[in-house]
Amino acid sequence: MLLLLAVGTAFLACTGSKTHPADSDTPTVDSHDSVDSHDSPHDSDSLPADDSRPDTHSDDTGPSTPPRVVLFIGDGMGLEHVAGGGMYATGAAGTLGLESLPMHGTLRTASLTGITDSAASGTVMSTGSKTWNGHLGLDRDLNPVENVLEVARARGMGTGIVTTDRLGGATPASFLVHTEDRYSYAEISAAIAEALPDVALAGGAVDFDGLIDTTAVDLVTTGAELDAWSPAGKPLVGLFAPMTFPFVYDGYGEAPTLADMTTHAITTLMANPNGFFLMVEGARIDHASHADDTTRVFPEAVAFDQAITAGLALLGPDATVLVTADHECGGLHVISSNGAGVTPTAEWRYNWHTNADVGVWGRGPYTEAIDGQRLDNAWVHAVLDAAVRQTDVVPPAEVPLVDGYLEDLPAVSVSQDWPSSFDPQFNRLDALHVGSDADGLRIGVDGVFEDDANTIIVYVDIDYGDSTGWPHDGALSDLVGAGDIALSTVRLTFTDPTFGAERALVSVQAEEASRSMPGTDSAGLRDLTSASDLGWVESVINFDSGNVSLFDAPAADAGVADEGFEAQIPWTSLYGTDRPMVERQLAVVAVLTNDSGAYISNQALPPFSSATEFGAAPGTLPGEVAFTVDGDGALVGSPRLVP
Repeated sequence: MLLLLAVGTAFLACTGSKTHPADSDTPTVDSHDSVDSHDSPHDSDSLPADDSRPDTHSDDTGPSTPPRVVLFIGDGMGLEHVAGGGMYATGAAGTLGLESLPMHGTLRTASLTGITDSAASGTVMSTGSKTWNGHLGLDRDLNPVENVLEVARARGMGTGIVTTDRLGGATPASFLVHTEDRYSYAEISAAIAEALPDVALAGGAVDFDGLIDTTAVDLVTTGAELDAWSPAGKPLVGLFAPMTFPFVYDGYGEAPTLADMTTHAITTLMANPNGFFLMVEGARIDHASHADDTTRVFPEAVAFDQAITAGLALLGPDATVLVTADHECGGLHVISSNGAGVTPTAEWRYNWHTNADVGVWGRGPYTEAIDGQRLDNAWVHAVLDAAVRQTDVVPPAEVPLVDGYLEDLPAVSVSQDWPSSFDPQFNRLDALHVGSDADGLRIGVDGVFEDDANTIIVYVDIDYGDSTGWPHDGALSDLVGAGDIALSTVRLTFTDPTFGAERALVSVQAEEASRSMPGTDSAGLRDLTSASDLGWVESVINFDSGNVSLFDAPAADAGVADEGFEAQIPWTSLYGTDRPMVERQLAVVAVLTNDSGAYISNQALPPFSSATEFGAAPGTLPGEVAFTVDGDGALVGSPRLVP
């Protein structure tokens, strides 16, 4: 089913009349390709323990001037991209204009799918609702959700979208349409054309061929035409590239820069006496990052910053300005500056999105809510919505997510205190959380995990007491990828003869796996019940960004409780139905090994009986964490340590 709705049924003129490797975002990057590369909310009025509640009320009853609200999104722009952009622009990190904004925090970006894509991230920023990857403007149940551009339009404000992507790309489209499929470009473009914002400056001309009525719309296609344009009471649409814009490094030709488009958009929208909402996207930061293209990524970051600087020069202190990213892409690490105008020395660890926190900067009314905080990215919408409506910031509902942030899981079931034989700053299993709900089984492991090294395995017995699963002394023979090798090599036995795992969560080298990536070589959920052709089944595996050591440095949040490894297993991956249907007994254990599984550390949950590692010798786990779930998936009582 394709549900596709444009935002609103009419547009308002801006002249004063009352918007992975194996996943679907894997890009093929060139200058013409557009690439992008969990909501069962429960009410809560508390932030995570290491956060304080932001002051959600502006010092004033509201700005005395009409709301002017601008959101800048650097697609794929992590904190390292910002640092490297400063090095490229001036020779030193910390020098981009956006970094001078008075309010600064960080955002977690996970979607219902785990590692987010731009569609899900754009949707939560535009609507406040967490959704699944690939969906635009829909909640978890596929219902359309009003977005901030729609709210602005209904209030008689001007609306605008500026991007170096195609206009129907995931990020701009998340502010313009409601659909299940971010790649349905023909339908998305048709819906946008039916309800254009007052200003739309982008690429994607081929998507709108025959869709733009030039008698009702002012259409421009070059920078010169944009400069020569003057308001005439009609929406301004600029389509400056067949698909995406070229990379800055390769030259724009006749197309305007992102700064030029931002200037024209703000100048035009400021004519609306009721105020305006504008979203500006620097899209090709993400595209260069998918290609691990160090040469092209930093000029994109600088061009994005120049657009912010240009916009700020036109906006007074009464305007609400937020700058952020939808996610980090590439796992970028900037090593050193080589001087202004020269590409910094940098390395990449991935060619897709990561779960790294991204920065958020702000200026103006309501942006104090993000200052000094580490928040979920749903707070972006909370600030934007308050600014558009000129009301207090309403804290978003907390939604259980697979993001490595474990405070939304039940209390610790079992912990262990042995210092890690693999190095405590890099490899440690501290505590195990077990939870369940209507969506599935949820598992969290407090600890520290080393990127590009070692394996965590969580065994799951889905009919605990029947001993029908993985044999205690049997090795798996289905050697397909890194995860299979680890599972097939590790030699573990259990003191409880009734424990037999039918599933195994495995993550080699701290690899993430989203729900839409049910099988990868190094992360996921394995079905262990088949004698051959073992199957990967649907699950989500993720890590809190501060608890993974990157580029040989200790994890930033080593020793912090309630952060680490997290996974969700849908009930369909355990029992073939969307609920357990009847009361079930389950049990889990976790163990840390080296990459191949051939060497067992002293880190396990429940803990080994001594701090001595097993190494290459067989290891015996002394017990398991057992628990009961009812037919709807809810925990019955508390998990218990056996024996």
